[in-house]
Amino acid sequence: MIINRIVSIVWWAWCFFMFDVLVVQAQNKDNETAEIIARIYEDMSANSEADIDFSTLEEDLNYFAQNPVNLNNTTKEELQKLQFLSDQQIENLLYYLYRNKPINSLYELQLVDGFDEFTIRNLLPFVYVGKMTPLKSKLPSLATIFSEGKHEFLWRTDRTLEQKEGYTSTDNDSLALATNKKYVGDPYYCSLRYIFRYRDRIDMGLIAEKDAGEQFWGSYHKGFDYYSAYLQLNDIGILKSLVIGNFRANFGQGLVIHPELTYSKANDVVNVLPQNAGIRKCSSTDEYNYMRGIGVTLKKGISTFSLFYSYRFLDGDSTGNAITTIKTDGLHQTMSDLARKGTIGWQVIGGNMSWRFRNLHVGATLTDMRLSIPLHPTIRLDNRFDFSGTHQLAGGVNYQFRLHPFNFFGETAMTDQYAVATINGCSFSPISIFQIVALYRHYSPRYSVLLSNGFAEGSSIQNEDGYYFGVKANPIKHWQFSFAADTYSFPWLKYSVGRPSNGYDLLLTAHYVSSHALEMFWKIRYKQKEKNFNTATTTYFTGEYSTTNGYYSLAYKLDNHFALKNIIAVNHGIDAITKSHTGYLLAQDFSYTPSRVPLAINMRYEFFDSPAYDTRFYVYEKDLLYVFAIPMLYGKGSRYFLNMRYTMNQHLTFWFKIAQTIYEEVNTVGTGLETIHHNHKTDARAMLRWKF
Repeated sequence: MIINRIVSIVWWAWCFFMFDVLVVQAQNKDNETAEIIARIYEDMSANSEADIDFSTLEEDLNYFAQNPVNLNNTTKEELQKLQFLSDQQIENLLYYLYRNKPINSLYELQLVDGFDEFTIRNLLPFVYVGKMTPLKSKLPSLATIFSEGKHEFLWRTDRTLEQKEGYTSTDNDSLALATNKKYVGDPYYCSLRYIFRYRDRIDMGLIAEKDAGEQFWGSYHKGFDYYSAYLQLNDIGILKSLVIGNFRANFGQGLVIHPELTYSKANDVVNVLPQNAGIRKCSSTDEYNYMRGIGVTLKKGISTFSLFYSYRFLDGDSTGNAITTIKTDGLHQTMSDLARKGTIGWQVIGGNMSWRFRNLHVGATLTDMRLSIPLHPTIRLDNRFDFSGTHQLAGGVNYQFRLHPFNFFGETAMTDQYAVATINGCSFSPISIFQIVALYRHYSPRYSVLLSNGFAEGSSIQNEDGYYFGVKANPIKHWQFSFAADTYSFPWLKYSVGRPSNGYDLLLTAHYVSSHALEMFWKIRYKQKEKNFNTATTTYFTGEYSTTNGYYSLAYKLDNHFALKNIIAVNHGIDAITKSHTGYLLAQDFSYTPSRVPLAINMRYEFFDSPAYDTRFYVYEKDLLYVFAIPMLYGKGSRYFLNMRYTMNQHLTFWFKIAQTIYEEVNTVGTGLETIHHNHKTDARAMLRWKF
């Protein structure tokens, strides 16, 4: 008996030890993957002033971290899910594989044009070299799909701890609600997400979300404010993909259709064009940049044909059976927001045909967009050419032509009003350590397509001419240097610019990564544009203003558990009124992963002093899974955050983040219903993931 008990104790102790080891090993791998993904996000969103939604990318990267891509058995569609790779890099990799397949080692990636040390470092966790096997065109049985598929369920909640003006009780709440002086709901954000994935063949998801201020259950609304669902099937015979539910359709260079945010001016100066990813699921909680319906892509030989149909509702004030603007923020916090919810029917029918030859890829895209209520923007001088009416037809032709070591690309599009937009360029990579890209764009002031999105200085593909030049070089081991210049003009007026104007943008970066866990990054960006300035009289004048942004970061690991990162940023602005103003930001990051506890901790403390709006700061910070934060820091104060991830076991993971910004010399934060009667703002959020 005693021996049996001793054996039993030893057995359970061993099981507990092995379980702990496995969890910690999984934790270490998750930490490495999370660090790489965070570095990719920071690079892709470095020059953005918006919170770019990387939900689909993060979902794909986490999947490929567990199920790496076999480079000897991959396709362009699969590689495009690694969105940090440019279309040119993907084409170069496929061309190399075509000439040299099967490859025998990942070291061969150094021989691919455009694949430098830094790109390969980001790519390695998501790829491997395996045997060439024929792709299976038939789906297995349902029993196999559900037994081998991966399920994921996520719950998330957020709230601001201080009370905002919109949640304050009044003597007459009914009157306050009726006059839009109070939010209809509580201050909690809540979302639920279910994801099912069978290898790279089946994707399915359900999403439900309620924003802060929206009512979950009451007299004005019942249930979540936003629901989303999608099902995507891949590679079944000639059926390349079939998507039902929420999806996005990206073709060409985005001049005709690209319904999502882009990051055209990132730190990677040669990765400037949106990916031609075709029809794909949309797993984002973005309530505007998506389509809802069905899309199908068929592939036979060198030909690919895509067709899609979407019908969904948009928000807008339909009083008078017409709308002046489309509400795009997806918030329904007040009675006015609820009155404008889903008042406009939006139908989109479109398709794309493309042909891929050995060195040439050509395609044609056509979309037909219809609104159930006419859109008639309030007429101003700057928006006189914006889309107006209920119907719009747009089409374009795109191409890519490879003549080693050159890659030529472009797209030309036209609307049914004969407005034209075109972008054309060339990339040149004589050796893998040196890359150049140059492009020209011309977007007519009359070209106003609601679904277009691509490379531009402005917020839309309209009223812009420009030349862009970028060069990236790795002349010394562990070092990378890049330079980009973009000069542009706006032939017609823009908002807050009362005449045709022009500007230019310069970017210089240096990046160093040692073999001893030390990384440094320098960046200088200079930008000059024009805008209206108010004067002492009732008139204004249009003058030049410029901003100079300097950024330096130093990241290093003390050992396998501790990592530090220092950030110094300086923004300097000059305009025709206040002449000169300078802002400063200092930040210290600290990361800790215990050796015996499945816990990851990230902390930051930063101080900022931004005396003018032109010197505001946008600095990426780590957050929960599928949450992406680039807070704007303006004024004088400090900010800190604590972000934690705890892996309870192989099925359950818990995230928690708290962040507070403290402002000096102010008594309130925010405006309108978002006003907080304190000098600080504290946000807390939590997430639980269950994988099975």
